[in-house]
Amino acid sequence: MLIGLKLDIGFAQDEGYRRLYGGREILPFLRELGVELAETPIGPQTQPEALREHVARCIDAGLQVTLHPYSEGSVFNPAHFCDSGDNPCRLLHERFLSHAAQIAQRQQAPTLVNIHGAAGTSADVRPHLVERSIAFFAWARNWCRRNAPEVSVTVELQIRPNPDEPIQRIGDRYDELLEIATQSDVRICWDFGHAYWNARSFGCPMEPPPAVLGRVGHVHCHDVNEGDHQPLIYNTMPWRDFIKLLIDHGFDERIILEVPTDAFLDAGGIRTLTTSVQALRAWTQRCKTDR
Repeated sequence: MLIGLKLDIGFAQDEGYRRLYGGREILPFLRELGVELAETPIGPQTQPEALREHVARCIDAGLQVTLHPYSEGSVFNPAHFCDSGDNPCRLLHERFLSHAAQIAQRQQAPTLVNIHGAAGTSADVRPHLVERSIAFFAWARNWCRRNAPEVSVTVELQIRPNPDEPIQRIGDRYDELLEIATQSDVRICWDFGHAYWNARSFGCPMEPPPAVLGRVGHVHCHDVNEGDHQPLIYNTMPWRDFIKLLIDHGFDERIILEVPTDAFLDAGGIRTLTTSVQALRAWTQRCKTDR
């Protein structure tokens, strides 16, 4: 099991990162803390050379790398996917999967691309968005099997929009997420914060059914306070129970502390990052020992 942290391209030059880490060398500090993996957000605007430089820097420091594309509200979103050579969604994600293949080769270990399902407007027909999501993830799975078997893809539990938001996010409830995962034969990313807010705002079950638990291949772990994606210091989110549940179901994959730099700064600075990583590592080790 690997413990990871969200790490943006260009972190070394970013003012927020400099404020959080002070004069510390960021990557050596994270490795000493026990972070083993950097999950890197990417999107249509990501420059390949900047990504390659970021990946090289992380791997040279001893961190593995996974990728997390964002495409909501654009033509690159799976809502607009079709399996034709000039489809923008296919072209962009084929590029991302190719980058992931290069990453796996360089780090000499498998890597992962975690992707959201389709997002459309409130006027879109939801079964069509579900069908596009299934088609997209089936294509991505097949691409990896043909071209890069060391790369895997997960579909993430999304956060349900508020009633006044004119959008739909496919995979924001467990039954729909499971339908996409099983029909496209990919695994699931369980985002703890999304589960919390879906339960609090809409009465959805917070804990997944066993069929979903058995397909979880990636985790986004964070606490909540007034907002999502917070350090593990508030004890609002039952993240320990979730991790124990996963490990009891045989989970031994990647857990990402998905907390942005601003959230650590607002919560108290570098101490909150250190506390969060140490708490996460200690708990996962305890759960594995107790099995």
